[in-house]
This record gives sequence, structure tokens and C-alpha cells, in this order.
Amino acid sequence: MIVRINKLAAMMAIFATAATQAQDAGRIQAGSFDIIPTFDSSLSYIDNITRTTDDDENINSWKATFSPRIVLGTQVNSNPINLGYRIERGEYLTSTDDDYTDHFLSANGEFELNSRHAIDVSALYEDGHEERGTGLSIGSGEDITSPDTYKSSLIEADYIYGSLTSAGLLTFSASRNTLDYDREEEAYLIRDRFTNKLGAEFSYSISPSTNIVVDVAKSFVRYDYQPVDDTIRNSDVTRILLGATWESTAATTGFAKVGYQEKDFESSERDNFYGTDWEVGVDWQPIEYTTVRLSTSADTRETNGEGDLIRSRDYGVSWNHDWYDYLSTNVGVTTIDNTYILNDDTITEREDDFTIYTMSASYQARRWLSVSFFYEYSELSSNRDTLGYDRNNIGVSFEVTL
Repeated sequence: MIVRINKLAAMMAIFATAATQAQDAGRIQAGSFDIIPTFDSSLSYIDNITRTTDDDENINSWKATFSPRIVLGTQVNSNPINLGYRIERGEYLTSTDDDYTDHFLSANGEFELNSRHAIDVSALYEDGHEERGTGLSIGSGEDITSPDTYKSSLIEADYIYGSLTSAGLLTFSASRNTLDYDREEEAYLIRDRFTNKLGAEFSYSISPSTNIVVDVAKSFVRYDYQPVDDTIRNSDVTRILLGATWESTAATTGFAKVGYQEKDFESSERDNFYGTDWEVGVDWQPIEYTTVRLSTSADTRETNGEGDLIRSRDYGVSWNHDWYDYLSTNVGVTTIDNTYILNDDTITEREDDFTIYTMSASYQARRWLSVSFFYEYSELSSNRDTLGYDRNNIGVSFEVTL
């Protein structure tokens, strides 16, 4: 739940690019639609299902997932439109309480009105779950009997003004993100919310390979329910970033933006937040078949428990190498530092540090079959005694296309 918006964006990107990825995999033509089915599955062993501390007994289990997906692609006046549906079933051999079934619906379209005007729209609906020990149950995964489930949606629209040959490009954006837990206990009701966001980004070319970027956004966070004895969590967030995008050489591309964020709470009993935000991403390709990716960001997020907000800083590095056309490997490490901001000087602010190490090897066994072996080690350290865990996840996954 901490990264709900990012997760939604990632899922949307998966659906939006599925048609392109399946170009060589085959498709079924039905009138004006191309039907692109895929099937993903995996088998893995996890040694700490509920993410409990080292002092508690861990639940270990084999896990199998099955995830068919279908994408319908078409064009309207040469404008691409994609519709998608994916279902994921997860089953645990020795921990059936953690079994789940998630559903995802998506739609996206790109409409070029003329050489200077374009509109991109997208939507995603998720009927999903939070694994025990994450989200609202972090630190107490063993205390609940099943994963928490929720409904979430994200609707986005961008209006782009400018052409490929113009020095400047202006993008106006609007989005609405909703989150509703299925449980009716007050601890869950007070986390149901929606976020409306308006933004604008101006990009100006100062050289053939470098653009200056100004990014301004205003978000309105509103909670559906607040008990009378609790202070309202509604807030308005203003974010202004200045930076650049570049492709300085054939081997290096990236972006870097830094700026200011202000989070104003509706309640005077909560302290407003003022701080520095940034977004940085760099791809370095020293040779054609290897890529090193560096990324970091700083932002505020809605709290999943104590505090008024979460001040988050993320750092990541990964290395992808194509050994052959059919074999590639990837290794990476990500750290997430979360500070739960409080307005009470008598209480020490909570500090959570997540670290995730990943390794994978992908083998294109056939045109229609891809096999991946993966390993993930994750750990949480915190200044709260009831938090902290380490977790291993190792397995194999398969992707089957036409």
C-alpha cells in the first residue's frame, strides 16, 4: 500500500505495452481488433510469508501463481487503443490462508488531433490484495487470518501541445486515484481515500540532446471517513520541480529534477510539511548489450499507521546484460528509507529502512516460451522493536504467448 500509485502506474504500463511486446508472438485477428493472449505462471519458495520478526516463528511455503492476460488492440483513425484484462491466482501449499485472486482491468488510447495537439488517456481498475505483513498489517502479519483486500482505480489524461520539430513542449495532466479497503473496521475505513491531481510540465530544448524541464503539480488528498475523535487527514500537496533530460552520448540517457514540496493539512492540529523533493534516473550503456540503471527519488506518502505522513527516499541500482539473443541476466538492489513524521516531540519518529536484493536470468526457450529463474532477498530494519524481518523468495517463472 505504501507504493500504491506506483504499482498502479506500473500495471498500466504493462497493459499499455503488451501489444507492442507481442508483435513477434502472434495474435488473433477478430474484425478490427487484434486479440493478444498471454499466460504467466511461477513456482517459488518463500521462507517468511507474513514478514514476522526474527523472534517469532516464520511460516514457510511453496507458492504457485497463474496469471492469464488478454489485450484487445485496435485503431480509430490511426489512433491506437488498447483494452486489457488480467487475473492472477496465488496459492500457497502450506499456508492456504494467504491464497488470493486479483483482477485487473485497463484501457488506454493515444489520439493525435493534428501535428501540434495530442491527447493520451488511460484507466486502470484493480481488485487486489496486500500480503500479510505489508500495508496496514506491517509488523502484525501473523495477527490477521487472511490478506487485506481492496479496490483501487487510477484515471489519467494528458494534453500535449507541441510538435516533434518545436523547441518547446507543454503537457497538461489530470488524474484521479482511489483506494477503498473491503473491510469495515474503523482502522480500515479511516484509510479509504481519493487523490485528485492537476499538473503541467514544460520542456524546452537547449541543444539537440538536452531539454530543460519545469514540472508543477497540485494534489488534493481527501479521506472518505474520519471518526470524531481523530484529526482530519485531508491535505493539499504542491510540488514544483526543475531539471533536465538528456542524451549526452549514445551510451547515456537520463533525467534529473529537484525542487520543493509543501503538504498543507486541513486540520490545524497537524503540522504542515515543507521539504526538498527530487527525481533522478540515468541509464548507462557502455556496450550495446549491457545497461546499468541508477535511480533515486524523494517524496511524501500517506501514512499506513502512525504519524501524519511518510517522508520517503528511494535509491536503486541495477545491471542488465544480454549474453545472447536468448539469454539475459539482471541484478539489482533497492533501498527505501521511510520516516513517519509526527507532530509530537515527546515521541521518537519511526524510521523504517527497506532493502531489496534481486537476481534473475531469463531464457527465451522458444519464440512462444520464456523461462526466468529469480531470487529476491528483502529485509526491514526499524527503530520500533515490533518491526523488522528478513525474507527469501526463490523460484522460476514462465511466460507463454501464441
